[in-house]
Amino acid sequence: MDITDQIPEILSKLCADMAPLFPGETLQPILFGSYARSDAEYGSDLDVLILVDASRQEIADRQRAVANVAGDLLVEHGILISPIVENRAFYHHWLPVLPFFQNIQREGIPIPV
Repeated sequence: MDITDQIPEILSKLCADMAPLFPGETLQPILFGSYARSDAEYGSDLDVLILVDASRQEIADRQRAVANVAGDLLVEHGILISPIVENRAFYHHWLPVLPFFQNIQREGIPIPV
């Protein structure tokens, strides 16, 4: 099943369902990985970085709840969503030196929500 056309809707739902976990925050999803490169295959997961202003500790404290939201969307849409939530300032600070962040910056597609 090709879900490419549904990605904006799925990521919008992901952010809407995560909003109560990060009250007052602007969640900024960036699609990366195989779906961003247009080389996803059957069984590929949906990789998404979500930038927030919450502290890294607050993000860590909410990881289980974020995973539960992604799990609910797996059941609803039939695709594994792999969200990575990161502090916006941390991401931009380490972007010049961390290859993982550089890869997201290079191939990532910001998704408006």
